[in-house]
Amino acid sequence: MKRIVSAIDQLNSWVFHLIAVIFGLVALLTIYQVFARYVLSSPLIWSEAIVRYSMIWIVLLGTAIALRKGLLISVEAVLYLVPKKIKRVMEMVIVVINIIFLVLLIKFGFDIMGNLANQTTGSLDIPVTWIYAAIPAGSILAILNCIAVFYELLTKKEAGEQDGTTFIH
Repeated sequence: MKRIVSAIDQLNSWVFHLIAVIFGLVALLTIYQVFARYVLSSPLIWSEAIVRYSMIWIVLLGTAIALRKGLLISVEAVLYLVPKKIKRVMEMVIVVINIIFLVLLIKFGFDIMGNLANQTTGSLDIPVTWIYAAIPAGSILAILNCIAVFYELLTKKEAGEQDGTTFIH
């Protein structure tokens, strides 16, 4: 199982670097869009759509990685008030509830993609399903990360052992 967790962490690293590249390209495109609009007086019609759709992918993939790193906003007050054994059980229940929610997201994400299969975007003329594919893709990555988190909750970590709560280098 440790190999699977390691593979999930490696996948997260690749996705994290892909997100960084996409985010950099989005920033450059946004800067160029402002330059084209206000200096050249010739705005790019397609750039806003690319930025918007890229940000959708960045957020959904990034949320999956943030789940693994423990960086998502949560209400932890109750977890600090209960004994350690109950806290661990509550954390496991939370992960299971997350997995159930993510399975529903995958199902409905594919349903939406099926309903919009014949539509294209206005300015880019690309299939809308490519944009909505971010929902199941991000959810699948999040489920993998939930599995890794659940495994780490089940097993005791030795002192100094690196887990998913460390930042990607």
